[in-house]
Amino acid sequence: MGEGRPDGVRAGEARPSGEVLQAAGSRQWVAANPGQVRRPGEVQPGGVRKPGEAPAGEPRQPGERLSPRVAKQVRDLILTGEVRGGERLRTEHLADRLGVSATPVREALMALAGEGMVDFRPGRGFRVVPVTRRDVVDVYAMQAYVSGELAARAADRLADADLGRIDDLQREIEKTVADGDLQATERADFALHRMVNRAAAAPKLTWMLSLTLRYVPFSAYADIPGWPLLARDDHDRILSALADNEPDVAREAMAAHIREAGDLLVDFLAAQGVLAPE
Repeated sequence: MGEGRPDGVRAGEARPSGEVLQAAGSRQWVAANPGQVRRPGEVQPGGVRKPGEAPAGEPRQPGERLSPRVAKQVRDLILTGEVRGGERLRTEHLADRLGVSATPVREALMALAGEGMVDFRPGRGFRVVPVTRRDVVDVYAMQAYVSGELAARAADRLADADLGRIDDLQREIEKTVADGDLQATERADFALHRMVNRAAAAPKLTWMLSLTLRYVPFSAYADIPGWPLLARDDHDRILSALADNEPDVAREAMAAHIREAGDLLVDFLAAQGVLAPE
């Protein structure tokens, strides 16, 4: 559904700062705890992060700054409602919770203030800015626009071999949904969108898409009710347009697909009590 980094990097691959993390450990935890949703920042059973260790259990790369990963963790806490609008964010408490020093936490909070996720006032510290339904809808509207344009450009560039691989991935999505292996569904869906986005050969658009993906708060889309069926049933028009070299149809179909995914997420967040009144 257009999830993950625009060039398709997600689980087990290098990521840019602020991107949704898809650690293998997240999948393992979900598999071991069916019916439960692990909150971002929650330490998985069996281990406690040491100071300086990368959040989400991922290895920290040499020379990598820690603050973008911390910003991602705090962003997820906000977008899942674990910290609520108006709540004060104390640097030392977050540092203890995430197993890092106070410096990357302060840097992360300043970055989030620039994004409008938190409010900073000298002498009063940081507070969470409430997230509304309109906020999420706006993010997905932008994601839908960019994803649609990427699909339109891909329609002119995909080779027969690429289209065959995309069809194989769609069959894999259908099979894994039938088998109930939703983590495999997510991987196949992600790979399908990766091929489309890469085929567009539009690096500036993929960079813009990566900005919107900072605000997708889940490490597993399979946690969202209705998502597996959307991945299974909502690709046909996109794939037909790509195969028939119809850029305009591909654009509209992909954009509609992403908007539908956004609607599912909004409904889920509303049901969890995450969204603030407008």
